[in-house]
Amino acid sequence: MENWSQQRVADALKEKKIITGIQHESVLRIHRETGKRVTDIILEKGMASEAKININLAQLGVNDLESFIMSPDLIEKFKEDQVIKHQVLPLFVIGNKIYVSMADPTDIDAQQMIGFVSGYTLIRNIEASKEDIKNLINKYFSRRGAIKKAISGLKPVNTKQEQLLEDRRFTTSAVSQSDAPIVQLVDDYLTRALEKNASDIHFEPQEDGLRVRMRIDGYLQTIETIPASLTGSVTSRLKIMAQMKIDMRMVPQDGRFSRIINDQEIDFRASSFPGIFGESIVIRLLKRRFLIPMEQLGLSNEMLNRFKKAIHTDRGILLVTGPTGCGKTTTLVTILNQVRDPSKKIVTLENPVEYQIDGTIQGQIHPQAGFTWAKGLRSILRHDPNIIMVAEIRDQETASIATEAGLTGHFVLSTLHTNNAPGAIIRLLEMRVEPYLIASSLIGVLAQRLVREICSSCKESYTPTSELMLSIGIKNPDSSLKLYRGAGCRECSHTGYRGRTGIFELMLVTDQMRQLVLKKSGTAEIEIEARKSGMQTLRQDGIRKAFQGITTLDEILTATQEQSVS
Repeated sequence: MENWSQQRVADALKEKKIITGIQHESVLRIHRETGKRVTDIILEKGMASEAKININLAQLGVNDLESFIMSPDLIEKFKEDQVIKHQVLPLFVIGNKIYVSMADPTDIDAQQMIGFVSGYTLIRNIEASKEDIKNLINKYFSRRGAIKKAISGLKPVNTKQEQLLEDRRFTTSAVSQSDAPIVQLVDDYLTRALEKNASDIHFEPQEDGLRVRMRIDGYLQTIETIPASLTGSVTSRLKIMAQMKIDMRMVPQDGRFSRIINDQEIDFRASSFPGIFGESIVIRLLKRRFLIPMEQLGLSNEMLNRFKKAIHTDRGILLVTGPTGCGKTTTLVTILNQVRDPSKKIVTLENPVEYQIDGTIQGQIHPQAGFTWAKGLRSILRHDPNIIMVAEIRDQETASIATEAGLTGHFVLSTLHTNNAPGAIIRLLEMRVEPYLIASSLIGVLAQRLVREICSSCKESYTPTSELMLSIGIKNPDSSLKLYRGAGCRECSHTGYRGRTGIFELMLVTDQMRQLVLKKSGTAEIEIEARKSGMQTLRQDGIRKAFQGITTLDEILTATQEQSVS
C-alpha cells in the first residue's frame, strides 16, 4: 500500500483542479508553518467544499485517513465497543453512501453493524493499514469516552458559591470517584505533551469550549476542544496541582509542580491569566535533569572548538543573544554543565529557576520583595563565586556590575536580546556601560536561533531553482546541488519537521575589536572586523545546515529575516 504524504495530497488536488496553482503554494506554506493538514486548510479557506474534498480523495485512492474531513455527527452515532470489536472507522457520508475504513472489508457482521447504526446500506471502504485504523479509533473514540465520563460526573455550576464547592472537591488529599475522570483527563494531557516533546500546554477557555493546544517545535498545534462544561473542573485541577489559590480568578498567578511520567521526573511551571471566558492556563514542561552535551547544540566542529576554548577561562563575560524562545537558557545550562568543577563555586540568578543544576547555588529574584537583578548580583559577589550566571541583563546597573565582575576575576555568563552578535556590544553601549569595561571584560558573544529539523521519516531531496540560489547569494549554482524538505507523515504530525536544532553566530573579541569598542564604533564596523576574524553569520550557518539536509531553506530564511548574505 503506497503512502500518501501531505505534499502528494496537495499535488493531486491541484491536478484534479480542486485548487489552483496559487492556492496550492499557499496551502503548502500554511501547512509547513502550522502543521495543519492540507485538506483542513483548503476547507477553512473556502477553496472547496467538504464533500468535494472527500469524494476526490476517495477517487484518488488516498490512504492517509486523517486527510479526509471526518464527520463528528457520524462518529457520534457509533459506540466505542462497536468500532473496536469490528475495527471499523466511520469517516463521512456523501449522498446515499457511507464511507468507512475497515480492517477486514469482507467482514459481514461489520457491514451489518455499520448499516444498522448509520442507516446506510451502500457502504464504500477506503483502504488503510490495520495499524492506522486502530490508532484513529483510539484517537477519536477513547478520548471521546474519557471526556463523556468526565462530563457525567459533573453537576451544573451556576453560582459563585457552587463554583467554590466545585473547587473544594479537588483540595482534598484523596481523589474521589467522581473526581477521577478529570484527574485522568489532565494527566493524559501531561503525558501526551511529554510524548510529543511539547514545550508548553495551553488551556484556553473559548465561548464554545476549552481549547487545548501544545507548542511543538516552536509552533502551536490544536489538540482538541473539550466541552465548556469541563472548563471549571479542568482549571480547578490544574490550579490545585500548581498550588495556586483556586478562589482567586481575577488576577494572574504562577505556580509549579512535579510528576514522574514514563519513568522521567518532570517539573511543570504553571501560569494563569484571567480572560473573558475563564482563566487561561499555560503549563511549561521542564526536564529536571537537563544535561545536554555541548556537541548536541548544533555548533559546527570549527565553531564548537573555538567556543570550548572561550568558556574555559577564569575571568571575563560571555553573552548569549537572541529573541525570546531561541534556546538561550538551554545554552547557558549546557555551558555550566561543561565548566562545572568541584573546586569552583557556581552561583546563578534567574527568574524563574527553570532547570536544577547539580552542584550549583541557584537564586530566584523577587522584585516585589526588593530582590532585583542588581541587588542579587551584588549579593552573589559577596559569596566568593568563581562562575556567575545572570539569566538576563535588562538594565544599566546590572550590566555594569556584570562587566565589572568579569573584569575582577569572575567568569560571568548572561544573555541579551539582540538580533546578532555584534549588536550585543552596541546594546551594552546603549545601556551606558563604560566602553573600557566592555573592551576589557567581554570575551565573546554567541547569537543563536532555533530552527526545525526535517523529519527523517519523510525527508526528500529536490533541485533548487537558479532564482532561489541567487536569492541566497549563489550566482552560478552547480546543477548537482540538492536541498531537502519533509513531505509530511504521521511521525511528524504531517508538518515535515520533527525536533529542533540551533543555528549560531560566534564572535570572539579580538584586540582590533576592543579598539573599535573604545571608539564607540557602529555595528557595521564591528561586524566587518568579526568576519575578518572568522565569524560566520546566522544565515551562513543556517544555509550550510540546509544543504546538509538538517533543516529547510524556508526555516533559515524565516529565522534570519534581518540578515543578508554577502
